Amino acid sequence: MARYTWDPFEELRRMQSRMSRIFGESPETLLPAEAMPEVHVPFVDVLEKGNDIIVTADLPGVDKKDIKIDVRDNMLEISADKKAEKEQKEEEFYRHERSFNRFYRAVRLPAPVDQSKAKATFNNGVLEISRRTAAKAKESSIKVQ
Repeated sequence: MARYTWDPFEELRRMQSRMSRIFGESPETLLPAEAMPEVHVPFVDVLEKGNDIIVTADLPGVDKKDIKIDVRDNMLEISADKKAEKEQKEEEFYRHERSFNRFYRAVRLPAPVDQSKAKATFNNGVLEISRRTAAKAKESSIKVQ
C-alpha cells in the first residue's frame, strides 16, 4: 500500500490555480505582493437619522480633489489616492522619497437614496456623506465640497 504524505502547500497551490482559472489569469503572470499598490480600507460609520443616511469615513492625509464617490443601486463606493513626496537636502546627504496609497471602501446602504439631495463634505481627514432616502436607487457620482 502506497503511503501518502499530506502537503498543506500543495492544497494552497491547487486553490490558487483554481482561482486563477476562474479569473482567467495564469499564476505565472500574477504580480508579486510587493509590486501591488497597498489598498487601505477606511473606517466607516453608517447612521440612519430620520429620513437621512449619514456615512462618515476616515481618509487621513488625502486631498479632497483625490476623492471619488459613486453610488450604484444601494452600494456606496468611496475611493481616494494619497500621494506624498518628501525631499531632504543637507551638505553630504540627499534623500527624495515618494509614497502612494490607495483607499477603497464599498458600503451597502440600508435604503435607496435621493441623489438630488446628496451632500459630501471633507474636513480634517473625515469625509461625511449625507443623503435623503428615496423610493428608488439610481447610479450617480457626488462631488466633494
